[in-house]
Amino acid sequence: MTDAAFTLIAPYYDELMHNVPYDFWVRYVLQLVERYRLRVKSILDLACGTGNVAMRLAGLGYEVWGIDISAPMIAEARRKAQEANLPIHYEVQDASQLELNRQFDLVISLFDSLNYILIPERLQEAFLRVYAHLKPGGAFIFDVNTEYALREGLFDQDNLSSRRRLLYRWKSRYDEETRLCTVDMEFWLRNEKGEVVQHFVEVHRQRAYDLEDLKQMLLQAGFDHARAFHAYTLRPPNATTDRAFFVATKW
Repeated sequence: MTDAAFTLIAPYYDELMHNVPYDFWVRYVLQLVERYRLRVKSILDLACGTGNVAMRLAGLGYEVWGIDISAPMIAEARRKAQEANLPIHYEVQDASQLELNRQFDLVISLFDSLNYILIPERLQEAFLRVYAHLKPGGAFIFDVNTEYALREGLFDQDNLSSRRRLLYRWKSRYDEETRLCTVDMEFWLRNEKGEVVQHFVEVHRQRAYDLEDLKQMLLQAGFDHARAFHAYTLRPPNATTDRAFFVATKW
């Protein structure tokens, strides 16, 4: 069975991402907040998935909203927030058409979510919408997979030797001309006896954006300052940086 990205996998997404150090990512984001001396009370999590980061931020006392284009992912996020009794407001929205009728101190978008916007003009629209939803003095923090990561096949992986109930195999191919990386993701779900009870495939596509182009797009959207960092550091990216974080400010 085949479907688009983040639909069939939604109920099992958290199991798939069980090794992701969410607390570490949150600490790094807050390190950037501190470095830029931002005063943050309200946060919008753009492309929030099932809400793993949003829940951690809400647990720290921030007012958190989350949006994602995938209705199944938002359904999971709402369920988890309700079970944890966390007052997070979630909406199903496209980042390039963001409209919440309110502004935030900080907008974040993590886990290379913006690479999934394949058309540069739509990414530019997303930057414009984020800018409109930021209060003066606010900032936009996000990360992207670099072209190095997509070209070198860093998506290629599997856990077929694992004993986990969800097995997967990912195989990517990168087109230098279009800058698009297509990832065929195949999944097998097993029951308690180890028998495969569900098999499905999702096709994910990401676009490689030049980091300097992203900076110029942010400035064109109205941001006063935009800077890229080698992931989880305060150093600039280099030729083998596979993930870069951006901080764009609206003074």
